[in-house]
Amino acid sequence: MMKDTLFATTLAAMLRERGEDAIYPCIQDLLDNGLTLARFSPGEVKPQRQDITQYMAAWSKHVGLGDEECRSWMIEYCVVMLSPISRTSPSGIRHSTKSNIKYIYRYDIPFVCEHENNPFRAKCSKECPAYAAIIPKACDARNEKARGSTLERPADVVETQVLPVKAIYRDQFETALRLVHDETKKGTKKKRIVQLLNEQGLKTKTGRRWTYSNLYAELRKVKGNQVAGTPNLSLDTDL
Repeated sequence: MMKDTLFATTLAAMLRERGEDAIYPCIQDLLDNGLTLARFSPGEVKPQRQDITQYMAAWSKHVGLGDEECRSWMIEYCVVMLSPISRTSPSGIRHSTKSNIKYIYRYDIPFVCEHENNPFRAKCSKECPAYAAIIPKACDARNEKARGSTLERPADVVETQVLPVKAIYRDQFETALRLVHDETKKGTKKKRIVQLLNEQGLKTKTGRRWTYSNLYAELRKVKGNQVAGTPNLSLDTDL
């Protein structure tokens, strides 16, 4: 993919107005190149567009940009630079990006640096301001062995508070269930509901993409029960 420095230039100008002059190396890499597929082995699971969107939105919030400022550059960035890894239309990408930004800012989702092990294979540098200040998260299969361990850091380093995975996705999961309820009520087919959930970057309660099978499983769980203050969901919608 050819580099597109327009987004990096625009973002750098916005940051200078706030007294910031550094774009983290991983963010710079993603701005210039999008997801570099050549860095992944054949058959390896690759990050999806929504993963990059939420990562960069969390970074924008982390460096002090407001949600409107984030939308001002990021929506078109996602359309131009991330469409090659997405089957969603440009209008769908714009809608999904707005939803992801809204989610990150509304629920105060923290920016999490994973150093050289970031899932995007994006460039990293120990000179980055976040390298010493943010301890990589220890979650998911990649870091299963690190779960529960204590990472030492200098006393003067302030660590960004990272919520447990289930806590991060709890509110988003309830938002997803409300969407499911609304669409089910309208008679939307379940396969289309799955598509809408993934287009908007909403995850399951364990942070995974929605599939027909896990949607149906959740519908069965909540049948006859009240979830997140919404009426009961129905299993009667046509497939």
